[in-house]
Amino acid sequence: MKNTLLAGVAAASLFLVSGQANADAMDASAADSLGLYVSVFAGASFPRDVETIYNSSGTIYDVSLGLKTGYLLGGAVGMNITDMLRGEVELSHSRWKADDYNATNSTGFTTAGTASGHVSATYLLANLWADFENDSSFTPYIGGGMGAGWADGDTNFGGSGFGYGDGELGFAFQLGAGLKFDLSENASIDLGYRYKSILNVNFDEVGGGANAFTSGDVSSHNVQLGLTYSF
Repeated sequence: MKNTLLAGVAAASLFLVSGQANADAMDASAADSLGLYVSVFAGASFPRDVETIYNSSGTIYDVSLGLKTGYLLGGAVGMNITDMLRGEVELSHSRWKADDYNATNSTGFTTAGTASGHVSATYLLANLWADFENDSSFTPYIGGGMGAGWADGDTNFGGSGFGYGDGELGFAFQLGAGLKFDLSENASIDLGYRYKSILNVNFDEVGGGANAFTSGDVSSHNVQLGLTYSF
């Protein structure tokens, strides 16, 4: 009887220890899947022409502003939702120098020339990325995000006051893909592509004029390199 009791106690102890070990492993797994991370990134930004509508005392112009290659800077704070999905909040900023402009009215009259100054965009986005993990140190991913963007201009068209002034807040989104490379258990390098856009932006006329440049999309293709650290 004594031996049977001791065997029962030993079996129960083994069961409890095994159960606690499994619980600890599950807790650790849950902590890993909900781990936080931060990232910073920078890169080159290749803008599309900004096309707007300009009303000059009843005469409507279709205006296209060409921009030079600019830069992208930003950072994000994120969390692993599952082994495959992660969500993050991103704050980023781009700036491009003005290059040239073209304005055509309904009668076919066209004016064109050089432009100076800059256009900038600031994005606050909620992103969702899908990671395709494998046995290598490289992890491809795809995803995107949406949120708000502020577009702003300080430009001069053809040496006159004709140009984009202050812009406004608008709906913003991005689509992207990339490849992460693990440097260590906690750190990785991220090479990515992003298409970013702020839709339907209205710019004030430079110099505080009464007219406005309306219905412009500020969009760009971006190649970025980043560093991510997981906690």
